[in-house]
Amino acid sequence: MSSLSLAQTKLNLEYKNLNPINGLTPCPTGVVLIPTPNPLTFTGSIFLRRGAYQNSIYKFRVVLPEGYNGPGKFPEVYFEGVVPFNPMVRPADGYLDVKSGFFKWNEGEMEGKCFLVSLLTYIKKIFYIKRFGVERDSVEIGILGCQEIDRKYFANMEAAELFVQNREEYDRRLMEN
Repeated sequence: MSSLSLAQTKLNLEYKNLNPINGLTPCPTGVVLIPTPNPLTFTGSIFLRRGAYQNSIYKFRVVLPEGYNGPGKFPEVYFEGVVPFNPMVRPADGYLDVKSGFFKWNEGEMEGKCFLVSLLTYIKKIFYIKRFGVERDSVEIGILGCQEIDRKYFANMEAAELFVQNREEYDRRLMEN
């Protein structure tokens, strides 16, 4: 079996395990992921039921790099259509920087712990952040508990600053979205 077909088989198994009925690691509630004809690209939707983004639906695309799930092979996520007003999402193109939630992808202490389900959980988590702790110009967010991230990692500085400094205006901007 070639390394490409082995990698594709692993990816297919990983996707199959997202099945909510018999999957070992089902998709987070409210998140749907569907494969496309390109084996390294998926489309998805997230249905948000509570919190600041309550009753919102966002579509996104996941693009996996060649050699996906190798050390440092970060997937890319792009929101499509309506781009959420969120500190972690770049407004111009809907890009979600996965590195803001995973400092390493399948390397070091994260080796063997980064999968599609991890990515989908992170995508969902960015909509349920209750607090950005401003401590020496950093925030707390991360898929594996609170991790400090320098403010330079925000994709939408306007949203980040409003969240911390003017929550009323932040909430108003969410309602516009």
